[in-house]
Amino acid sequence: MKLALLMLTVVYVVGSVSGMSTCKTLDLEMVKKKRIEAIRSQILSKLRLPKEPEPDQSGDEEEIPITMLSLYNSTKEMLKEQETKVLNNLSEEQEEEEYFAKVMNKFNMTKNNFTDDKPKKMLFNISEIRTSVGEYHLLTHAELRMYIIRAAIQSEQRVELYEGLGTSAHYLTSRFITNDNKDKWISFDVTETLQKWLQGTEDEQGFELRLFCECTGSRVQQESFHFTISGFLRDRGDQEKMGELMQPPYILTMSIPQNSSASSSNRVTSRRKRSAETKDTCTAQTETCCVRSLYIDFRKDLGWKWIHQPTGYYANYCMGSCTYIWNAENKYSQILALYKHHNPGASAQPCCVPQALEPLPIIYYVGRQHKVEQLSNMIVKSCKCS
Repeated sequence: MKLALLMLTVVYVVGSVSGMSTCKTLDLEMVKKKRIEAIRSQILSKLRLPKEPEPDQSGDEEEIPITMLSLYNSTKEMLKEQETKVLNNLSEEQEEEEYFAKVMNKFNMTKNNFTDDKPKKMLFNISEIRTSVGEYHLLTHAELRMYIIRAAIQSEQRVELYEGLGTSAHYLTSRFITNDNKDKWISFDVTETLQKWLQGTEDEQGFELRLFCECTGSRVQQESFHFTISGFLRDRGDQEKMGELMQPPYILTMSIPQNSSASSSNRVTSRRKRSAETKDTCTAQTETCCVRSLYIDFRKDLGWKWIHQPTGYYANYCMGSCTYIWNAENKYSQILALYKHHNPGASAQPCCVPQALEPLPIIYYVGRQHKVEQLSNMIVKSCKCS
């Protein structure tokens, strides 16, 4: 008898909640307006600005320094190579660290050995990096990047990256280079190495790029690099002057601002996990959960002139109906009871929310200077029912 009453109760509850949801359908124009205003507040908050700069302090007539443009373009290149960020459960400290804008810095190689046959030595001014980044735990990501300008490889060449120079160098990682890498960037994650260097006292540290060799005993590696890295030259003289105009290998860093309260040593990791994800872009006829396109023009939509690059971006948003969260195969009573116990104020019907997000690098003008920072989770790439 009790079981029968319980089943009747479940049927009644399921029938009732299936027609209601806290995710109410809204007018599209109203949703767009709310999304634009939310982005306005979000950007100011991520940049830790109490208010937007005054119009006469926007610096819109100031020329962007070449170094800032180079850093901005390098950041965009790095983001193209990275996977889309998928939202996961984070700790409170990690959420704060992930939320605020990250400071981007670019540090060019200071010297090289101007040869093709010997290991490529790349030295960096750690004192400069330490001054710009601060304590090691503020560094969230670091990449060693180099550009392949020429390649004449028969099949492939395996290169190995070492931390340190000469006999004291330690192996870090390796990768294969082919002719397909010509006119492209290659990168290595050196976050842990740079964190270690920042904790030390050395003013200068370096990496070595070596060709893999299966040499044994007294055998000496004879093979040469069959590709050329921008910034490395075969001979001195006139070519050295030309090399000064070429982009040398550099380290691109992402770090928490030194005056930030979010200076936790906890690192945020982004791991993919299974979910009810949709990458579908909405059409006029789409009613189910999908990504709706929304372009934000900083000047037209927000009235801002102080963000100099980009001029706008596709923020997008999620909207649409979600199928009912339970089906005939579920144990209704157990699931409903457990769900309502842990979420007493929540809707039993899922909502269409962002699932995968991408960051947005910007050049902005504040305090009479240009800055490059990366704003996390600004571009909606896919949605899910949750």
